[in-house]
Amino acid sequence: MPMGRLIVLMCGFLGLTLLGMHAVPALLPQFVAIWSLSNAEAGWIAGIPYLTYLVGVSFIGMTDRVDARRMLILGALVNVVGYGGMGLAEGFWSALFFRTLQGVGFAWTYLPGVKAIADRVAGDAKGRASSIYVSSFAVCSSLSLLAAAETRDAFGWEWAFVLPAMTNLIAAGLMFFLLPPAEPEGAGATPTPLRLIPDFAAVRRNRVALGFIVGSFAHHFELLAVRGWSVAFLTWVVAARPEIPDGFNVPLVATLLILIGVPTSMAGGEFGHRIGYARAAFLVMTASALAALFVGFSAAWPLWLLLVLVLLHNCFVLADSGMLNGGAVNASDPAQRGNTVAVFGVAAAAGGLLGPVVFGVILDHTGSGQSAGSWGWAFAATGVVILAGAIVVRLLSWRPSGPETVNGPE
Repeated sequence: MPMGRLIVLMCGFLGLTLLGMHAVPALLPQFVAIWSLSNAEAGWIAGIPYLTYLVGVSFIGMTDRVDARRMLILGALVNVVGYGGMGLAEGFWSALFFRTLQGVGFAWTYLPGVKAIADRVAGDAKGRASSIYVSSFAVCSSLSLLAAAETRDAFGWEWAFVLPAMTNLIAAGLMFFLLPPAEPEGAGATPTPLRLIPDFAAVRRNRVALGFIVGSFAHHFELLAVRGWSVAFLTWVVAARPEIPDGFNVPLVATLLILIGVPTSMAGGEFGHRIGYARAAFLVMTASALAALFVGFSAAWPLWLLLVLVLLHNCFVLADSGMLNGGAVNASDPAQRGNTVAVFGVAAAAGGLLGPVVFGVILDHTGSGQSAGSWGWAFAATGVVILAGAIVVRLLSWRPSGPETVNGPE
């Protein structure tokens, strides 16, 4: 299959599987009301998929022996049950169960797509194709906010989950009928045992790939912290600054800030392809760190400077996504590529779980987010983590004989 057609197919598959990703966060206030949920119960319903994602993504190492196409189909079918069942949920426990399935479905449809592409694209183009696929994540996931709200208003909240169940069924059909089977790269040349959990030791021996994996942890720590707290931050800013006009639509602005990451992520992947993924990741992650160090404190500064810093930070926060994925794919041993993607996913999930929690803890200990200083220290903490990740990526890509070239000149 030509690379262009493959990318279109895989990005279409990703969009169909992600249509319900943010349906629960968008409708959570309604669930709190109709099911009489406590804040803790609402938090569990919102957050449980990230825990099961951490478990589910561990199985991606199997794709070094089994065609990733099978996992993609299975993951989409799990989503059919997870989303369809959510439309029938009647309270906390049933919702929690079906949200658990959604986390597994996400784990088996997102990153396995990277492995499916790598098995079907030759040479250094693997990283480029993978970065385009990963970069489409932001637009696909952000559309789920609008889809959930519009579907609920038109047909009722249940249909906000029936719709993604239907699109996931279509996605499974696309993989079954349109994606040709392929033998996992390296499976014949270097037989590896069939593993149900990642082989961390094998990946640790690959210094360059390990650098991108550590970078993935830092990236997702920052990304999920920012995504989880942006609405609350902007809401506080609007309340604290009387010069901001009434009717300022915070959720819409937050959605637009997510969409800004789409072109920057794609541009970042191409930037990495041209100058080297490690060098590009270091530069972009450092820029994101510098913006994060000041963006929270800027809530007390002139409005124009606040707007500039918020915009810059959201441009950089997703720009390293494609280059980290592309670099990890290109640096991995073909016989360990699925295992590397699995460890990459575990690191991403761990960072995504810790980022919002650490952010909230810092807010609690610095004034509960009732001052620019409180928000400033919380954002600055994400900046420190992403800067540390940038340094690790750069150091582990460096070889004694000279700088590492991961698909591009250094």
